[in-house]
Amino acid sequence: MKSRIAGIVCWASALLILLFVLFAAAGCESSLTIGDEKTKTQQCCPGGKCPRPDACLKEGEAEGKSPYPPVPPMDLPPELRCQNYAGGSCCHASIISVLRWQGLFEIADRWRKTWSGGAGVTDLARHAEGMQLRYAYTTSGDANFLEWVSATRRGAAIHYFPNHAITFCGYDEANNAVLLDNNRTQQYIRVPKEKFLSSWRGYGGCAMTVVYSPWPPRPWI
Repeated sequence: MKSRIAGIVCWASALLILLFVLFAAAGCESSLTIGDEKTKTQQCCPGGKCPRPDACLKEGEAEGKSPYPPVPPMDLPPELRCQNYAGGSCCHASIISVLRWQGLFEIADRWRKTWSGGAGVTDLARHAEGMQLRYAYTTSGDANFLEWVSATRRGAAIHYFPNHAITFCGYDEANNAVLLDNNRTQQYIRVPKEKFLSSWRGYGGCAMTVVYSPWPPRPWI
C-alpha cells in the first residue's frame, strides 16, 4: 500500500513540474508577430507599438532613470562602446554596443567575430533571428518605435548620416536625441528631437534593437 501511495505522489509531482515548465515557457518573448509589413516586433508589442514602457520586462527587471538629467537612457561606459571595425562595419558596431548595454557580452563577442562589412537593420534582424534572440525593428520611420526604445532604455541601431549607421541612446531630459557614433565613441551627439526625427526618416527611418534587460542607471552624484 505504501509503495502504491509513493508511486501516486511521484507521478503527481512529475505532472506538476511538467505543467510549471510549460507555463514558464509561454512568455511574451516566445514568438514574433508582424504588425504592418514594415515593422516586426515582439508579441507583447503588436504592430510595433508598446504603450507601456515596461512592456516585455520580466519580474525584477526594473527600469529607472538616472537622477542626473543629462544622462541618456542608454549610458554605456566609453570602454564598452564598440568602434567601427574591419574597414566599415558601422551597423554591426551599432548593435554590438546595444548587446553589451543589455548584458549580452558573449553574444556581442560572437557577433563581432562572425559578421562585418556593410549591413542594414534587416540584416541585423536576420542574424538575431538566426541566433534565436528576441528582437524588434522598423523600416517605416515609426517615431513610436523610438519612443518605446527610449522609454525602456534599450537603445537601438539606426541608419543615420549618409551611408552610415549609429546607436540611438534615447531622449534626454532636454528632449534631445542622444546618439553614439561608432567612428567617434568618446562623446555623445545631441540633436533636437524633431530635427533628429526628420533626418532619421530622410535616411530611411530604420531602427533595430534586441529585447532584453538594460543595465540599471549609473549612480551619478
